[in-house]
Amino acid sequence: MRAGIFLALLFVLAPLSGCLGPDEPDYSGFEGCTDDSVDEECEIEIVDENVTANETVVDIGTYENQTLPLIQGQARSMNGSWANWSSDSLFNESEKWVLIQFAATDCGHCWNGAELMSQLHENYSDQVTFVSFIINFSWSNSSLEEIAAFQDEANLTGCNNDRNNCNERPGSPHNWTYFDDRDLYWLAQFHMTGTPSYVLIQPDGVVGWHTKQRNESIQDGMSNLFTTTGA
Repeated sequence: MRAGIFLALLFVLAPLSGCLGPDEPDYSGFEGCTDDSVDEECEIEIVDENVTANETVVDIGTYENQTLPLIQGQARSMNGSWANWSSDSLFNESEKWVLIQFAATDCGHCWNGAELMSQLHENYSDQVTFVSFIINFSWSNSSLEEIAAFQDEANLTGCNNDRNNCNERPGSPHNWTYFDDRDLYWLAQFHMTGTPSYVLIQPDGVVGWHTKQRNESIQDGMSNLFTTTGA
């Protein structure tokens, strides 16, 4: 009698459980793949939620073929005042390259090279935007006033390591942006070890020419990249 009751219970419960008997599980509604699938790669694709499909990872840096990071700080135009400045304005729908020069008002080579910068600006300013990053050496202490006087060729004693009045500087007044890098932050970020040093950046913000990676002068580098338009 007990055996009959037990068999009756099994007969009633089997359709409900779905797990009794020799039948294999039904995978017909499963959208993935099963272990017994033939000619099918049974792997789960894990998608990184932080990366969008087909997204290009931008290589940010200051060497050639890297995209320039955002630069912010104090800067001035010729005969202007020091104000907040950002590099994002350099690549806002512009077809011009950007020349960054690292220089110092107490650097003898920069003092003499100021005339070269004036000539380069005359030759290429229609194709290149110029920006001078002015630093301080460990043994110098150029003020914002001195940097402005160096840029404008204004009357101020103290330029060229206190050897000259700033209005005696070779070349013409520099009619482009001067950026305050006296704390040497960006000099280090660009891997520079001295002044004057130069970087040329393409209109898309990618570094195209770097002093430390070239065996040519800035004059030769620019003449190879651009057409001379100055007198």
